[in-house]
Amino acid sequence: MDDVLPLPYVEVGKLVGMLVYLEDLDGRGDIYAIAQDMGFEVDEIIPVIKVAEALSFATISEGDILLTELGKMLVEGDENRRKIMFKSSIKKLPIFKRLIEVLESIPDKSISKSKLLGVLSSEMPKEEAQEHLKSIIELGRYAELIGYNPEDKEIYLDKLEEE
Repeated sequence: MDDVLPLPYVEVGKLVGMLVYLEDLDGRGDIYAIAQDMGFEVDEIIPVIKVAEALSFATISEGDILLTELGKMLVEGDENRRKIMFKSSIKKLPIFKRLIEVLESIPDKSISKSKLLGVLSSEMPKEEAQEHLKSIIELGRYAELIGYNPEDKEIYLDKLEEE
């Protein structure tokens, strides 16, 4: 998976919160000032920014983070619209393309968390695979692209079509 960008684990609420805060700043803010204002250490906000960039909700320029048009639409949308936009954005990421491919190849469209970690570990370092798996579950569940049953530790494909 050479084309897979690192996808650090971030909580969706922190990501959306940063985007909303950025919108309040007219769509542009200094990374360090935003981190301080939101109570983050700089090293805590960097993963949030990386995911926002990967999903095309924000870009970085000269130490500032800028809200993209897509990011602005996300912030202005209601919860259902946000989930649809998240689903559309994450389906474009190579790691989610690979996940969909794996799940669609399985008759019941589900895989155990440990087997998926094994698939990811065969394609990247184990520590990176574990981080990716946490991100996949967090972002995929929010977007209703995948589901996760914590009792069975099963990840399954949710509906793929956009509402």
